[in-house]
Amino acid sequence: MLILKLRKKAQSWSVDVMVAFIIFIMGIFIFFIYATNYSGEAGENFELMSYEGNMILENLLSEGYPTNWDSGNVNVIGILTDNKMNDTKLERFNELVDTNYDNTKLLFNTRYNYYFNLSVPLEINGIGVDGIGDSGFSTSQNLIKVSRFSTYKNKPVSVYLYIWDG
Repeated sequence: MLILKLRKKAQSWSVDVMVAFIIFIMGIFIFFIYATNYSGEAGENFELMSYEGNMILENLLSEGYPTNWDSGNVNVIGILTDNKMNDTKLERFNELVDTNYDNTKLLFNTRYNYYFNLSVPLEINGIGVDGIGDSGFSTSQNLIKVSRFSTYKNKPVSVYLYIWDG
Protein backbone atom coordinates (compact mmCIF):
# COMPACT_ATOMS: atom_id res chain seq x y z
CA MET A 1 0.00 0.00 0.00
CA LEU A 2 2.82 2.37 0.66
CA ILE A 3 4.01 2.05 -2.94
CA LEU A 4 0.57 2.91 -4.26
CA LYS A 5 0.45 6.17 -2.31
CA LEU A 6 3.82 7.27 -3.69
CA ARG A 7 2.64 6.78 -7.23
CA LYS A 8 -0.42 8.96 -6.68
CA LYS A 9 1.69 11.78 -5.30
CA ALA A 10 4.12 11.47 -8.18
CA GLN A 11 1.28 11.61 -10.66
CA SER A 12 -0.18 14.65 -8.95
CA TRP A 13 3.19 16.35 -8.91
CA SER A 14 3.71 15.79 -12.65
CA VAL A 15 0.32 17.41 -13.43
CA ASP A 16 1.35 20.48 -11.40
CA VAL A 17 4.63 20.70 -13.31
CA MET A 18 2.82 20.39 -16.65
CA VAL A 19 0.36 23.19 -15.74
CA ALA A 20 3.22 25.41 -14.54
CA PHE A 21 5.17 24.67 -17.73
CA ILE A 22 2.16 25.61 -19.89
CA ILE A 23 1.70 28.87 -17.96
CA PHE A 24 5.42 29.62 -18.34
CA ILE A 25 5.33 29.00 -22.11
CA MET A 26 2.25 31.22 -22.45
CA GLY A 27 4.06 34.00 -20.56
CA ILE A 28 7.07 33.77 -22.87
CA PHE A 29 4.76 33.79 -25.92
CA ILE A 30 2.89 36.90 -24.69
CA PHE A 31 6.19 38.67 -23.92
CA PHE A 32 7.51 37.82 -27.40
CA ILE A 33 4.38 39.22 -29.09
CA TYR A 34 4.50 42.39 -26.96
CA ALA A 35 8.22 42.95 -27.61
CA THR A 36 7.77 42.47 -31.36
CA ASN A 37 4.84 44.88 -31.59
CA TYR A 38 6.40 47.50 -29.31
CA SER A 39 9.54 47.86 -31.41
CA GLY A 40 7.42 48.19 -34.56
CA GLU A 41 5.40 51.02 -33.04
CA ALA A 42 8.56 52.89 -32.09
CA GLY A 43 9.86 52.60 -35.65
CA GLU A 44 6.57 53.79 -37.12
CA ASN A 45 6.49 56.74 -34.70
CA PHE A 46 10.06 57.68 -35.66
CA GLU A 47 9.22 57.54 -39.38
CA LEU A 48 6.08 59.65 -38.92
CA MET A 49 7.88 62.26 -36.84
CA SER A 50 10.72 62.40 -39.36
CA TYR A 51 8.28 62.77 -42.26
CA GLU A 52 6.32 65.54 -40.54
CA GLY A 53 9.51 67.35 -39.50
CA ASN A 54 10.70 67.34 -43.12
CA MET A 55 7.31 68.60 -44.31
CA ILE A 56 7.26 71.44 -41.76
CA LEU A 57 10.77 72.53 -42.73
CA GLU A 58 9.92 72.26 -46.42
CA ASN A 59 6.95 74.60 -45.86
CA LEU A 60 9.01 77.02 -43.77
CA LEU A 61 11.76 77.15 -46.36
CA SER A 62 9.33 78.23 -49.05
CA GLU A 63 7.65 81.53 -49.83
CA GLY A 64 4.46 80.36 -48.19
CA TYR A 65 0.97 80.82 -49.50
CA PRO A 66 -0.05 83.41 -50.38
CA THR A 67 3.44 84.74 -51.06
CA ASN A 68 2.80 87.92 -49.08
CA TRP A 69 0.93 86.16 -46.28
CA ASP A 70 0.01 87.66 -42.94
CA SER A 71 -1.76 86.31 -39.86
CA GLY A 72 -5.18 86.93 -41.42
CA ASN A 73 -4.73 85.09 -44.72
CA VAL A 74 -1.96 82.53 -44.21
CA ASN A 75 -2.49 79.03 -45.61
CA VAL A 76 1.16 77.90 -45.69
CA ILE A 77 3.78 79.49 -43.44
CA GLY A 78 6.93 80.22 -45.43
CA ILE A 79 9.82 82.50 -44.50
CA LEU A 80 11.69 82.84 -47.80
CA THR A 81 11.57 85.43 -50.56
CA ASP A 82 13.83 84.89 -53.58
CA ASN A 83 15.43 81.91 -51.75
CA LYS A 84 16.57 84.13 -48.86
CA MET A 85 15.06 84.48 -45.41
CA ASN A 86 12.71 87.42 -45.26
CA ASP A 87 12.84 89.37 -41.98
CA THR A 88 9.18 90.40 -42.29
CA LYS A 89 8.04 86.80 -42.74
CA LEU A 90 10.22 85.70 -39.83
CA GLU A 91 8.59 88.36 -37.66
CA ARG A 92 5.12 87.25 -38.79
CA PHE A 93 5.97 83.61 -38.08
CA ASN A 94 7.24 84.53 -34.62
CA GLU A 95 4.09 86.57 -33.96
CA LEU A 96 1.86 83.67 -35.06
CA VAL A 97 3.68 81.31 -32.70
CA ASP A 98 3.48 83.78 -29.81
CA THR A 99 -0.23 84.47 -30.28
CA ASN A 100 -1.49 81.01 -31.25
CA TYR A 101 1.06 78.19 -31.28
CA ASP A 102 -1.66 75.53 -31.69
CA ASN A 103 -2.92 77.25 -34.85
CA THR A 104 0.56 77.04 -36.38
CA LYS A 105 0.55 73.30 -35.66
CA LEU A 106 -2.74 73.09 -37.56
CA LEU A 107 -1.25 75.07 -40.45
CA PHE A 108 1.73 72.67 -40.50
CA ASN A 109 -0.74 69.76 -40.26
CA THR A 110 1.05 68.16 -37.33
CA ARG A 111 0.21 67.04 -33.82
CA TYR A 112 3.85 67.23 -32.75
CA ASN A 113 5.52 70.14 -30.99
CA TYR A 114 8.28 71.96 -32.83
CA TYR A 115 11.09 74.45 -32.29
CA PHE A 116 12.81 76.31 -35.13
CA ASN A 117 16.23 77.92 -34.91
CA LEU A 118 19.39 78.68 -36.86
CA SER A 119 23.09 78.15 -36.36
CA VAL A 120 23.28 81.92 -35.71
CA PRO A 121 20.99 83.97 -33.44
CA LEU A 122 17.77 85.14 -35.05
CA GLU A 123 16.97 88.81 -34.95
CA ILE A 124 13.25 89.58 -34.58
CA ASN A 125 12.29 93.28 -34.39
CA GLY A 126 15.92 94.14 -33.60
CA ILE A 127 16.04 91.70 -30.66
CA GLY A 128 18.15 88.54 -30.62
CA VAL A 129 16.02 85.39 -30.32
CA ASP A 130 17.26 81.83 -29.78
CA GLY A 131 14.46 80.28 -31.81
CA ILE A 132 10.76 80.16 -32.60
CA GLY A 133 8.31 77.65 -31.15
CA ASP A 134 8.00 75.56 -28.03
CA SER A 135 11.44 75.39 -26.40
CA GLY A 136 10.54 72.47 -24.10
CA PHE A 137 12.19 69.86 -26.30
CA SER A 138 15.13 69.27 -23.97
CA THR A 139 13.00 67.10 -21.66
CA SER A 140 11.46 65.01 -24.43
CA GLN A 141 12.30 61.35 -24.93
CA ASN A 142 11.11 61.20 -28.56
CA LEU A 143 12.99 63.99 -30.33
CA ILE A 144 13.99 64.39 -33.95
CA LYS A 145 16.22 67.11 -35.39
CA VAL A 146 15.84 68.03 -39.06
CA SER A 147 18.54 70.19 -40.68
CA ARG A 148 18.79 72.22 -43.87
CA PHE A 149 20.94 75.01 -45.27
CA SER A 150 19.67 78.43 -46.24
CA THR A 151 20.69 82.07 -46.40
CA TYR A 152 20.10 84.52 -43.57
CA LYS A 153 21.28 88.13 -43.79
CA ASN A 154 23.25 87.20 -46.94
CA LYS A 155 25.22 84.49 -45.12
CA PRO A 156 24.83 80.71 -45.33
CA VAL A 157 23.33 79.21 -42.17
CA SER A 158 22.16 75.86 -40.92
CA VAL A 159 18.45 75.68 -40.21
CA TYR A 160 17.26 73.33 -37.48
CA LEU A 161 13.80 72.08 -36.66
CA TYR A 162 13.30 70.02 -33.51
CA ILE A 163 10.10 67.98 -33.44
CA TRP A 164 8.87 65.83 -30.58
CA ASP A 165 5.85 64.13 -29.15
CA GLY A 166 4.73 66.09 -26.16
